[in-house]
Amino acid sequence: MFLVIAVLVAFAIGYGQTKKRSAIQWKPSDCTSPLMLPEGLYDLSQFGRGQYRIDGKMSAGHFNCIYFIFQPGAALNPVTVAGVTESSFVIRDTNVTWRSYKTIVEGRPVIRKEAVMPNILPHEKECNSSDYIWIRMDADSQQILDQLTPAAEEILRDLAHG
Repeated sequence: MFLVIAVLVAFAIGYGQTKKRSAIQWKPSDCTSPLMLPEGLYDLSQFGRGQYRIDGKMSAGHFNCIYFIFQPGAALNPVTVAGVTESSFVIRDTNVTWRSYKTIVEGRPVIRKEAVMPNILPHEKECNSSDYIWIRMDADSQQILDQLTPAAEEILRDLAHG
């Protein structure tokens, strides 16, 4: 019995060390859960009301990072895009669909991966400006997206369970 408890404690300590609390936190109207960053991600920055960016080792300015933008509506802009690949993930019984496509951002060819989901995260309801979350990544390669996507999903799952 002691060995089982020791293994569980060691796992919990090891698991806890793979995440760190962000120095900057969400505004309460967007999310009241603390932001815990997975290993390899540096920190959160806010660049406008309800607009946040998480940078990591691969970030290069506006590229290869994760954006969380809290907004009043569920629309993606543009609404439709050619050559879209879709995948999905689940957060608290909410199915969220990623769409991924090639585009040009600031003159740079990137692969954009994005989703809009209802804001099911704990938050202080101020108005409808944070009813939805647009999650976006503009990456130089699929390999970078393959590293950022699970991190974005993990962050959202952690926040949803507050």
